[in-house]
Amino acid sequence: MPAAQRRLLLMCGAALLALSALSIWWGTRTDWRTLFSGMDGRDAVAMQQQLTVAGIPYQTTPDGTAVQVPAEQLDKARVAISTGGLPQSGRLGFELFDKPNWVGSEFDEKVNFQRALEGELEHTIGSLEAVRSARVHIVLPKQGAFSSEDQPAKASAVLKLRRSNLPREQSDAIRNLIAGSVEGLHSDGVTLVDADGRTDLSPTSASGNDLEQEHLLHAKLIQVLKPLAGAGNVHATVSIAYLRGSEEHTDEVYDPQSATPVSTQRTDQTSAASRPSGVAGASSNPPGAQATVNNAAPNTAPAATPTPAATQNGQTQTTHEESNSYAVTRHVTHTEEAPGRVRRVTAAIVVNDREIQQMSGKRMHTAWQHRTPEEMKQLQQLAQAAVGFDDKRGDQVVLENVAFSGNNDVAPAGGLTRAFDGVTDMLRAQPTLPRAVATGIGILILGLFVLRPLTKQTQQLLGTPAKPLLTAASTSPTGQPAELAIGDATGARMSTQHVFDRVTEGIHAEPESSRRLIGSWIGAAEEAD
Repeated sequence: MPAAQRRLLLMCGAALLALSALSIWWGTRTDWRTLFSGMDGRDAVAMQQQLTVAGIPYQTTPDGTAVQVPAEQLDKARVAISTGGLPQSGRLGFELFDKPNWVGSEFDEKVNFQRALEGELEHTIGSLEAVRSARVHIVLPKQGAFSSEDQPAKASAVLKLRRSNLPREQSDAIRNLIAGSVEGLHSDGVTLVDADGRTDLSPTSASGNDLEQEHLLHAKLIQVLKPLAGAGNVHATVSIAYLRGSEEHTDEVYDPQSATPVSTQRTDQTSAASRPSGVAGASSNPPGAQATVNNAAPNTAPAATPTPAATQNGQTQTTHEESNSYAVTRHVTHTEEAPGRVRRVTAAIVVNDREIQQMSGKRMHTAWQHRTPEEMKQLQQLAQAAVGFDDKRGDQVVLENVAFSGNNDVAPAGGLTRAFDGVTDMLRAQPTLPRAVATGIGILILGLFVLRPLTKQTQQLLGTPAKPLLTAASTSPTGQPAELAIGDATGARMSTQHVFDRVTEGIHAEPESSRRLIGSWIGAAEEAD
């Protein structure tokens, strides 16, 4: 076999072994899972010893604060660690009362109960997804001699968060959790502090929720406009202004066009006056006569005095008075606004040009065209509905159509982009798919570039039998030597070493035919002499 072919076979064999080893390692590699994290050095060493005794393989992270075990032995490792009472770096909960304390006083029992309650709350809060670890301090209520001397319960918690901010709903849930676990404690008496010393996690604080609401509205905008504008053709930003303090408004409005009568008062008065009559003198007008009439009892008509002259010459006076009271319609509105209310929503949206396909000669190419006013109006209405637009609140939604800098009028990239997005979504949905695809590609490469060339080389080396060559040499009609016959059969491409190897293989394969061939050669040589 030539040296070049031997080198090719060696390279193919080495590649085959390497690919097989890679496939075996990929399929049998260990899937490590975290058993415990955030431990101190003593707990980490004790946990490693416990796992060694249990015969469970493990590995530690570079910082030494986390221990990892194979995924199939994770449950077994947890049972082994719990049996050993590990880890011990955190405070214990009600495990403090597992061992009886026969010499403890009542004060010791109260302190242990408080410590156990704090430990249980730390374990519960630490199990939340947004919290890495927690430290809780409780002040139990104390009753004084008088009700004015009672001290209410209080609590504080230091949280080490996995992210920079804690949503308002989760902070309220932690407060309610602590308040519900301590007798006489209200959520107002719970203070939350993060690891950076921030105390802006109060129930009325909306600062931690601002960014989350803006991201939510941004996602809604993109989700609504993406099917119409196309993937990658919409960019938006949303800003929300909140009311930081409380406000009170009192509005009093009068309507001058509407007047409603409230009361009406009418007074009618009629009086009759008589002139002096009779003989002039004192006897006609005695002083006591008028006084007698005026002093008569009320509701009693005075005695009639026959004075014909007075009746005929008297005057009657009538007085009519009417008083009406009107009230104007008045509207009084008193409004109280609590902190955290949305004051204003502002959104800025940029939409790319519309992608179209045009014929250029005999080829299709991608072009970009500005959107029509009707289409922009439709997008504007959809955007306003997505963010909850309120004109009275002063909201503003600005939508503009501009050509993006990445637009290309020649190369159609929309189809490729959509295909790439689809493949990316499929890979995210099925994380194990890349491993299966890589294994399939490896098998395909192995078959095309290793097994197929080896098969061809084997067929070339062993596929042509030696008998036809020997027969052709022995039955040569011209009586030429076998070397020439073989040379005519194989041509100038076959080297001397190759011919020698082929003849040797033919002799070993058919010794009887070889013997007869050599005998014929010897007989031909003797006749020639």
